[in-house]
Amino acid sequence: MKIAILGATGPSGLQLVQESLERGHEVKALVRTPDKLGHISDPKLKVEKVDIFSEDDLSQHFSGCDVIMSCLGTVPSLFGWNTITFYQDTIKPLVSAMRKSGNSRLVAMTALDTIPQSRGPWIFEWVIRPVILSSVLQSMSVMEEYLQQQCTDLDYTVVKPPGLTDQPSSGKEVKAAEGQYVEGAIRKIPRRDVAKFMLDCIPRTEWVRKLVAIGLPV
Repeated sequence: MKIAILGATGPSGLQLVQESLERGHEVKALVRTPDKLGHISDPKLKVEKVDIFSEDDLSQHFSGCDVIMSCLGTVPSLFGWNTITFYQDTIKPLVSAMRKSGNSRLVAMTALDTIPQSRGPWIFEWVIRPVILSSVLQSMSVMEEYLQQQCTDLDYTVVKPPGLTDQPSSGKEVKAAEGQYVEGAIRKIPRRDVAKFMLDCIPRTEWVRKLVAIGLPV
């Protein structure tokens, strides 16, 4: 399988690139700074510079790929000093590029509880969400709504993990549920486990056009 990965130089994207290569897939890493992937050497890996806000540039790089995967992300704005619109700003040219290049399968990552559910630990609901993550989660929510309402012609899956860690894969089976929250799961997960789940989603029709909350069992 030939996979195009956006956000490949980020901590989650790196795990997705490495897991994809270990599974024997051909990977086209579409990045803003190619040098950041210079430490990974594999004959199945191509690293190409791309403008993530350009429909035309993206569509050229998407051509010939079987699936588009996105781990695009941005740094949260403390106390909401800067309004973040990164996620809705990047999903629109990405979708337009997919349509232009004839791609239909998209697996993208956002986060758990992009819409407030008041079910998390108090420190998350009363400190982390409003102080650190509010603008990021709002932008992710707009992105999800856009896919749900404007992209019924695409086979998208949005994977929504809880807090991410750089620990090795847990080796456990990931719990998953449609929606904003998955019951009976802890609120931390290794990025490698997320990468594995995202790749496992590609052929699974039950997660097509769905938001899928994931987590590790308690």
